[in-house]
Amino acid sequence: MKIESTHEFGWIIERTGCALTANARAIQAVDDHGVVRGMVAYDFWTPNSVWCHMAVDAPIVWRSLIPAVFTYPLQEAGRGVLLACNSARNEKAVNLTRRLGFSETHRVRDGWTLGEDLIFWEMRKENCRFITRSTA
Repeated sequence: MKIESTHEFGWIIERTGCALTANARAIQAVDDHGVVRGMVAYDFWTPNSVWCHMAVDAPIVWRSLIPAVFTYPLQEAGRGVLLACNSARNEKAVNLTRRLGFSETHRVRDGWTLGEDLIFWEMRKENCRFITRSTA
C-alpha cells in the first residue's frame, strides 16, 4: 500500500457524502494495482485548523494511512488542530475517532437527522500520538 496526494475526490465523496470546496486536498492509500483503498480529504482551512473526512474499504488500510492522516495537516501544513464530525449513530466511526485520540467537543441534538445527533471532534497537535516531535 502506498500513500499519495490527490486532487480527485470522487472516492471519498461517494463514501462519506462530504461536500468539498476548491481548497480541498486529500491523501489516499492505493494498492499495488492502483486501486484506491482509503482516503482522507482536508477542507475548510483556517490559519490553525482544518476539517478532515476519512474513509477506508477495509480496516487494515488504517495501518498504512494513519501516520499520514496526522502528519500532513499537523506537521507539513502547519496546523495545530484537526477537526472532524460524524453521526452519533455511526458507532464504527465514533469508536474509531475516539481510538485515534480525538476529543469530543460538542454534540448537536438532531444535527445529523431528526433523532440523530451530530458529534464534533478535535485533535490538537500536542495531543497527537501519531506524529513525531522535534526535540529542538
